[in-house]
Amino acid sequence: MARGATHVLGLDIGTQTIKAVELRLSGQDVVLRGRPVVYQTPPNSVVGGRIVDDVAVRDAILDALSESRFGVKKAIVSVGGDTDVVVRIAEMPRMEPKELDDAVQWELDRQTPFPIDQVVYDFQPVEHPGVGPESENMEVLLAVAQEDMVNAHAETVMAAKLTPVAIDVEPLALGRALIEMGDETLMQTTVVIVHIGHTSSLISIFCQGQPVFIRAIPTAGEAFTTAVRQAMQLGQDDAERAKKQFADMTHVEGLEPEEDEYEVESDMLDHATDSVFELSDSEMAEELAHADDIDEMATRLDVDALAYELPPEPDTALTPPPDAAAEQSEPEPDEVRWARDHVSDALVDPLSELATEIRRSVQHYQRQHRNEQISRLLISGGSAVIPGLSNFLEAEIGIQTEVANPFKNVESDPDDASDAYLQNVGPAVAIAVGLALRDMTD
Repeated sequence: MARGATHVLGLDIGTQTIKAVELRLSGQDVVLRGRPVVYQTPPNSVVGGRIVDDVAVRDAILDALSESRFGVKKAIVSVGGDTDVVVRIAEMPRMEPKELDDAVQWELDRQTPFPIDQVVYDFQPVEHPGVGPESENMEVLLAVAQEDMVNAHAETVMAAKLTPVAIDVEPLALGRALIEMGDETLMQTTVVIVHIGHTSSLISIFCQGQPVFIRAIPTAGEAFTTAVRQAMQLGQDDAERAKKQFADMTHVEGLEPEEDEYEVESDMLDHATDSVFELSDSEMAEELAHADDIDEMATRLDVDALAYELPPEPDTALTPPPDAAAEQSEPEPDEVRWARDHVSDALVDPLSELATEIRRSVQHYQRQHRNEQISRLLISGGSAVIPGLSNFLEAEIGIQTEVANPFKNVESDPDDASDAYLQNVGPAVAIAVGLALRDMTD
């Protein structure tokens, strides 16, 4: 049931692009207002998920809002990154809620790399469907972020004349957009979501809609671009353009998967650098918008449901895919075929590495949960639109794989955004959709 903001802007401020999606709840239907926006983040203004040039980011948000003519000022914003946010699912002895609060304080001090007096945090017991209440241990979702990073996000959003209703985290947003708003069967099974970001990819496993495993790995869009740069001896910017224009894994075979000689170590899996967390009462937004001292307002998180990205540049991402029949009517120039083959071949190694890490994560989870079957793997993020990538990963991992479409069950006006456009831009804006859905789903 709706809890608060039922007409809101989901705002995902990334290292490469800023994504914005406006959603409104109309009866039981979620309605898209206008067109989703993918706007270039000013260079070096967001580093490791932290806003380091608030003026440049503010101006970029204002430009995006001006061009898109969004009709709402309330916004829900995400935080993540490589250094300032940690989210993990910790196993702890089963205890009562009053005891859990004290236990989490100790757990934070033991596990997080930040000084405890400089963070905001929250926690939420995870009721894994396969674990009974009589078991000795319980799983707890922990979310921790550097307080000054959260404050920087809130201040920048307010400077862009928006009212931050909440600050949320990527895994929860992805779960809402792709599972809660996806096919009904996804809420009844175990699903893997892989969000391919710029500097890291986020692997999240959901069992009957509950997040039960979260891990971030460094194999992501930037690594793909670097592989193209090295193979074709290009500059990084040219390699990025070549990747977006020519990457096509449709007819490329992956490497033979090797038998894993070791189990993924627990410390490797626990440090999820792209995270999940919520700043939260809906009343906080109004207080925050008028607060003289924002430091006092961002001290408590509310995780009440049971978390990066290389979308194509705006002029590419927001262009509907070309008509396939028209393409086939003309023979492909030799130089285009050459470029496509070389770019695609260069991506085999990093994409095989991505597949290996996904497979290891799934195996680790299954060892802990009685070989629980995985029904689906959904891929999102800008690189998810590489042609043939879903089939490549499915062949490597052995799990049915699909490119995520967060607009599948969202009402839209074709005069504002065609189905082809939404399907093309959808993977890149999946987090923004999930942010906007925060108060609209059960």
